[in-house]
Amino acid sequence: MCLEVRWFLEENVGFKMSQLKKTLGKWKCKLFDEWPYLRRVKQMPEVRRRLVAKLDGIPTIYSPNPIKYEIHMLCGHRDYDMGIWASWSLMRFMDGAGKLYVHSDGSLTEEDIKMWKKVIDSLVVIPRDEADAKVASEYREDTKHLYDWRCNYGTSPQLVDSHLYGEAPGIIVMDSDVLVFSKPKELLDSAVESEVKFVWCHDVRNAYSTTPELMKEVTGITLPDRFNCGMLVTPRLTRENHLKLDEIMEQIHQDGRIDLRRYWACQTYYALLSTDVPGSKALPKSYATTMGATAKDAVLRHYVGAPSIRFRYFTEGVPRV
Repeated sequence: MCLEVRWFLEENVGFKMSQLKKTLGKWKCKLFDEWPYLRRVKQMPEVRRRLVAKLDGIPTIYSPNPIKYEIHMLCGHRDYDMGIWASWSLMRFMDGAGKLYVHSDGSLTEEDIKMWKKVIDSLVVIPRDEADAKVASEYREDTKHLYDWRCNYGTSPQLVDSHLYGEAPGIIVMDSDVLVFSKPKELLDSAVESEVKFVWCHDVRNAYSTTPELMKEVTGITLPDRFNCGMLVTPRLTRENHLKLDEIMEQIHQDGRIDLRRYWACQTYYALLSTDVPGSKALPKSYATTMGATAKDAVLRHYVGAPSIRFRYFTEGVPRV
């Protein structure tokens, strides 16, 4: 009788409890992270328009020195202004030795690129159709899942395309919603080490496409704690690295419990690959993703898409930059 009761609770009440937790989590998000900031969010389009007008006034960053730092950013028309602020905020600390590759999602306009080029002289824009052809020639015939994922998952170029362009053995992958306030010495030093390792900013919490426990069960790999690829130093991934990821994706596919295209998949795959490189680690606390107001000692901040955070990019971050 006890076994029957336990089975009933696990199969019925347990399921309902899990659904209840999800529902409560959604309401908590709305109550504390969305509704209190609706007014702020509605003001942002006008704030952004005013800030775009200020882009003409910031000094152009030239790169006359031999390139030491290579930055890769995925961006489109919707956030081109953020991309300009983000890249300028970082590259002003590179002493003229940085090169910026922007991987267009296909929506960047000629006017967007012209404005960006006025601010970052070293800008190289990778058109989406060119990148599609290059990725197809590399991986369409030789991967079971990687190529399909690259073509059907929005942020996948961060993990695939970024490593097919440029020459540096270590690259900086940067989101457009990151701003840098003071010289990020630890980040820059990591990008030019003789043996480049993965170096990232701690996230607020684990943001993976599944729980670390399930990923360990499926792949045997222990995910690092709170890995965030919004600002990431990574060794240049080789064909061998990408094919290994494809094998991991096949393991996940065969198990069937984890969606290969689930939200945060790109971050999850980068985190999985980082475990192959000894010495990979998170940056100091002053680089960590946080909630609330921007800390005075923050070296940089990733203004993730939560309503309680993103508006601060424009109201706190850009004015501080």
